[in-house]
Amino acid sequence: MSLGRKFFFLILLLASIRPAAASEYPYLFVPIEETFDNIARQLNRLDFDNERQQVSTLQLDSLDQLARQSSNQQLQARALYWRVRCTQMSASPPQCIEMLEEALALSKDDCYDYDRALIRYQLAGNYERMGQYMKTYQLLSLAIPTLQQYNDDYFLGNAYLLMGQLFLDIEYSEPALEQITLSRQSYERAGYPLNRIYFFEAMARHDDSSLQLYRQAIATGGKDWAMSLQALTELSSLYLDRQMPDSSAVLCQQGYELLQQQAPDNFFFYCLLAASHVKVLYTQGHYEEALNRLQTLTPYIEQLTGERMLCDIYRYSWLVHDKMGHRDEAYHYLKLYQQEFERSEAERRQGDIPKAQAREAISRQKDHILLLQQEAQLSRGRFYTTLLVTSVILLICIVFAVYFFQRYRLRRQENRELQKSLEQETLISQLNRKNFEQDMKQKDCEISSSTLLLANKNEVLQQIHDITKQFSDQGSIPQEYVRQVNSVIGDSLRNDDEWSRFKLHFDSVHPDFFLKLKERSSELTENDLRLCAYIRIGMRAKQIAEMLSVSPDSVNTNRYRLRKKLALDKGQSLDDFIRQI
Repeated sequence: MSLGRKFFFLILLLASIRPAAASEYPYLFVPIEETFDNIARQLNRLDFDNERQQVSTLQLDSLDQLARQSSNQQLQARALYWRVRCTQMSASPPQCIEMLEEALALSKDDCYDYDRALIRYQLAGNYERMGQYMKTYQLLSLAIPTLQQYNDDYFLGNAYLLMGQLFLDIEYSEPALEQITLSRQSYERAGYPLNRIYFFEAMARHDDSSLQLYRQAIATGGKDWAMSLQALTELSSLYLDRQMPDSSAVLCQQGYELLQQQAPDNFFFYCLLAASHVKVLYTQGHYEEALNRLQTLTPYIEQLTGERMLCDIYRYSWLVHDKMGHRDEAYHYLKLYQQEFERSEAERRQGDIPKAQAREAISRQKDHILLLQQEAQLSRGRFYTTLLVTSVILLICIVFAVYFFQRYRLRRQENRELQKSLEQETLISQLNRKNFEQDMKQKDCEISSSTLLLANKNEVLQQIHDITKQFSDQGSIPQEYVRQVNSVIGDSLRNDDEWSRFKLHFDSVHPDFFLKLKERSSELTENDLRLCAYIRIGMRAKQIAEMLSVSPDSVNTNRYRLRKKLALDKGQSLDDFIRQI
């Protein structure tokens, strides 16, 4: 990035943003001398109102005179700070750095840490203009914590944004976006416009979102015309890259109108806008207009030495003359373009090395700081943990000592009573367990008896059915009588209420039996569960067949299928497996 372009960006960063109301901005400097502080408060308001051009030389000279008369080093440091702050747009970076370094040396008292934070921020901006990236990073790293401590969201937002600009300079996009986000949060807390946030975020992203961000920067620019003009030119270039020259031309016209209203004599911004407009005219095929616009830039060529836009001016001067058939002029500007391009490329390659070094150094420093923070956090954690554990152990020891002392005389008696109680509880538990086992056996017997009775009943009903069928076949009994008898017998054999009552009774004796079977195999049907229950109470295959109103062969088939569903081994007994559940 060229020196002039850096200077332009620094002006944008260091210039103040107008707040909603000037009176809302606090004067955070520690008061020293009433007259000096009154003048400084006026400068402070003008600074935050983005009206530093209204600061008079008389005001700055008055600060210098008051500082010299009082022989107060801190006042002298503040006088130097305000002179740089209000005149840096017309001063060179070395001049500003010399005064600010002197101010920093004069400001030594710990109670003036806010002064030193602002001086360091101002120094960082001027070192960034000179491409001293590590010096800029170190100064901002010192200034930001103090600005956070004083809740100065305006200057904190400026410092974060300058840090983001630094990362953009060294092509470190991700940290740049992080700093821009922090700057946005600070500006939002302070209630300041976000046009600069949108602008620098658009520069950092380099994707389709940049279009919308540049539009937002223009829409929220307000009195910040310089940033709005830069956003117009950047947005115009993006439209041109997307083959939208008409939209680019509209933006260039808006830029001319804004420049005419705000700074008609500012040659740098005019050249920046005109160079962008020439690209649009060339793309549209308006070569005569493009040549006329290029000729208006001729008086400023020497003043643009070192600027990247000069390479574009020479390039389009060559292309326009070539399109218009001016061979000699085209050849002349082609040579100038080649020379400027080679110089620009050499400068870019030369700048890549310190940028890479800065990225590496900043990355190492951030890793080192993070490691130190983690170590400090672990150290504090270990200390507090040790202290807490020691305190807890000591407290526990004290509590136990008091407890044992109070309980010592009664311990033997309590132990004897406890022993008797345990013996009684053991005896009661044994009796209860014995009673429980007897109840379970009795219930099992009741279930078996009830089931056998049902089986016998079903067998009798089946015999009645068979006898009735025999007489029916002989014609001894009317068919209607046989049909009604068989219907009653069939209903009795298929009665599901008996199974429901059996299942309910069975669950009360073996509560987890069906659940464990289901866990073993989810494929088990209701008939499978019924078969398992009959096996569990010891019924034989013939009795089960009578209960299920099927043949014994069907029971055996169902047992075979049940073994497969339960995944039993070949030599494993189905009856033993079910009884163990």
